[in-house]
Amino acid sequence: MQAVLAARIDRLPHDEKLLLQAAAVIGTEVPFALLEAVSALSAEPLRGALHHLQAAGFLHEAGLFPDLEYRFRNTLTRDVAYASLLKEQRRALHARIVAAIERLYADRLTSYVDQLAYHASCGEAWAQAVIYNRQVGDRAVARAANVEAVRAFQAALAALRHLPPSPELTEQAIDLRLDLRPPLLQLGRLDDVLALSREAEELAQQIGDEQRLARIYTYLVNYHYLKGETTPAIEYGERCARVGEACGDVALQGLARQYVGQSLHLLGEYDRAERVLRENLELLGPQHRGGTSYVASCAWLAFTLADLGRFDAAGACLDEAHRAAEAARHPWSQVIAWTMTGLVALRRGHLARAVLPLERSLEACRRKHLTLWHPIPSSLLGLTFARLGHVREGLQLLEHSVAQSRELGVRAYLAAWTINLGEGLLTDGQVDRAQAAAQEALDLARRCGERGHEAAALALLGRATARRTPDEAEAALGHLQAAAQRAEALGLHPLRAEILLDIAGVLTRAGDVPRATEHRVAADRLATELGLRRWQDRSETEVTELGHLFIVARSNPELYDFLAQELSGARRIRVVLDRRQDGRASAVDDDLQAWGLALAPRRQP
Repeated sequence: MQAVLAARIDRLPHDEKLLLQAAAVIGTEVPFALLEAVSALSAEPLRGALHHLQAAGFLHEAGLFPDLEYRFRNTLTRDVAYASLLKEQRRALHARIVAAIERLYADRLTSYVDQLAYHASCGEAWAQAVIYNRQVGDRAVARAANVEAVRAFQAALAALRHLPPSPELTEQAIDLRLDLRPPLLQLGRLDDVLALSREAEELAQQIGDEQRLARIYTYLVNYHYLKGETTPAIEYGERCARVGEACGDVALQGLARQYVGQSLHLLGEYDRAERVLRENLELLGPQHRGGTSYVASCAWLAFTLADLGRFDAAGACLDEAHRAAEAARHPWSQVIAWTMTGLVALRRGHLARAVLPLERSLEACRRKHLTLWHPIPSSLLGLTFARLGHVREGLQLLEHSVAQSRELGVRAYLAAWTINLGEGLLTDGQVDRAQAAAQEALDLARRCGERGHEAAALALLGRATARRTPDEAEAALGHLQAAAQRAEALGLHPLRAEILLDIAGVLTRAGDVPRATEHRVAADRLATELGLRRWQDRSETEVTELGHLFIVARSNPELYDFLAQELSGARRIRVVLDRRQDGRASAVDDDLQAWGLALAPRRQP
């Protein structure tokens, strides 16, 4: 078929053949005005040639409004016509098309940026190829079309290499590498990000450009953070912030401090993380509210506050993150806000509320190729499903999250996603695998210095150990008590409440009811203060393991009031206050008889 088409094209009159070849270089769709501008024919001969090409079945008239346009009958015809040109002929035609578009559509060039970038590259009009490909890349970044953005910026960088060196071109070479890094990062191509950062660093050092060096270092901050290397991340970040402050670059300071705040959160330095992130939001202010740094700082501040149990404050931060993300309408900012909304709801125990924002985030990651972020909503949604009873569906997401993080080489929060996987496995009754996941998460957290994740991993290890055999109760308690101590030291109150309840369960099964009650009450008090919604169902189950009747000593009326209020909706549980003195019977005996129970003799101290 190609040979037949080539022969037909070759037999065309000379002017018609040249016209068809010019049309092929323009593209599948051929505006008449553009074809006229690059053709050597005047108006009447041009229309006659087009009429013959239509009659021969090469082209057809595709539209009259707003401009006359022709189209090739099929892609193969266009490809064969294009291939019939010599390389130099193609190059010259592409270059002429660039000049023609710039002349014809000077007042609306932004509508033709894609065509200009393509024709400038093919026409070896290198200076224009740099400009137009960079514009294509910028537009792609704005809508999170990361694959397209990378392709455009790489084309601009390739064009730049054909131009004679100069300080201005070196600056452009640095900036293009900086432009490439966000889409590469979102695609999870960390090795490429590091290579480009090193190239840009070398170029910036050659021309002594401190401000560009600082911008380069912000991505080295992020690279080390993602690799779980928080010490160099913080060092680079603080250096960048100082340079940004010295030169008055607020955006640079904001990006650097955002990464420092995230690194501090990862380390478990929650108070410092909160301070840095709050200061960053004040620094950025309303004028930088539409940027990703502002949204990410709001979101990570909410993350930090939720870990500390300050859920109302976390909710206020998320409201601001959503307002900023929706105003900017940038997908990367939106998925950050949706994900952290789901995370805070999950932390608080509002499982049903967590599902929708996490599903929206996960879908956006898939649709927009936000590969780097994908493991985060995947893990959180998986854990939410597991807690809601959809264990199999949850495990698929949990396992995918851990596998994808490993594949990307991202160690930041990998311990957390491994802990979530372990909880899902434990919920499914896969105790041995859950214990292995807990140990793996513990090793990861300790290697990377992530103290909060170390506490959570110890808690999971304790729960998994307790599920194995009754003989391992002492080992389980050891893990849980170590976890509780770390959680208390770090201010991780929701985690500590969960751990205290786990300790109560282990002690109950070991027959140590007094100590179990002590931990159970402490856990319940803390959970009530924090407003943990998930607590209520688990609370009644755990209390029932201790017994169906709670008799509180008359010397502790506050405990009685607390338990009576908290367990008022539990039909199987009764709380009474022992008012007896000197062995005399009181109303408590009537309560016992009504329940068909006898009061056991009180132990002497």
